[in-house]
Amino acid sequence: MGVVLGPIAALMALVALAQIAGNASFRGQGLAVAAVWVGVLETAAWVAFLGLVVPRVDVFAARHGPALAYPSPHSVESAQTHIRNALEANVFLLVQENGWPAFLNSEQFTGSGIIIGKSGSDRLILTSRHVVDSSFVLGFSRSHIPPASVTVFFHDGRTDKARVCWLAPDGIDLALVGTGPDPLGIQVVTRYPPRDPEIGDRTFVVGNPHDLRWTYTEGVVSAIRAFGRKPDRLKIIQTQAPINRGSSGGGLYQSDGTLIGIVSWTEDKSQAEGIGFAIAYENFLRLYGLRKSDADIHALPGHNER
Repeated sequence: MGVVLGPIAALMALVALAQIAGNASFRGQGLAVAAVWVGVLETAAWVAFLGLVVPRVDVFAARHGPALAYPSPHSVESAQTHIRNALEANVFLLVQENGWPAFLNSEQFTGSGIIIGKSGSDRLILTSRHVVDSSFVLGFSRSHIPPASVTVFFHDGRTDKARVCWLAPDGIDLALVGTGPDPLGIQVVTRYPPRDPEIGDRTFVVGNPHDLRWTYTEGVVSAIRAFGRKPDRLKIIQTQAPINRGSSGGGLYQSDGTLIGIVSWTEDKSQAEGIGFAIAYENFLRLYGLRKSDADIHALPGHNER
């Protein structure tokens, strides 16, 4: 109420001041000026109080119980090797975007990412751009990196702060996030698919649908499609493997565990089921300047070299 009544009091004082200034017989100009300042200062004090003193509820922590946060170590270790590698390479991303003032204009977004290599001492995580940039529009590119706070959650329970360090050009839904080194030496994904995916191939997706972290779903390649115009036309892989909110940025894999795509979007589930799309991994390799001969090199060039 103080935030609301303060501006009202200041506005009424300004109206009174205008009336006094327009009529020499009216008195109380000093009192009206003082009332304006009181209203302004009260508003500023309440804004500061709400932003700095009143504890804010962590919606993310309240909404997700610890039982859903991390997979059971036994369940991951008991998975087949190629599935376990994909689960361990998957990360959960929590993105905080703050406006001003932060407590009145802040949003949290969640999504998935894939550890694909390292640059210097940094682990590089591939994800969808719309996961780390809420204003992203497919097909429209902004060159600057969005000012967001990114927290990475690893399968072993460790967390780390990260930063967006690379954005795909031309409105392509890909981004790289850099974070600290992984002390457990998680195996990164195979760099370049040994063969192109084909319609009917068995596939699986690892991501964090509806914030249910480290989830495995499977399906098949439904179609191979193209998006955009030459020479920057993208290969898009359509799959009927279940994909939901939170899976964006996760990996689409061939049945042997080879990464072939990065989950990007689905059709409206109120109208259709089992229609999801991933940007082919080879598109990222081309955009980032990697060749097939780089397939077994775990060190990626730094984003400053681009």
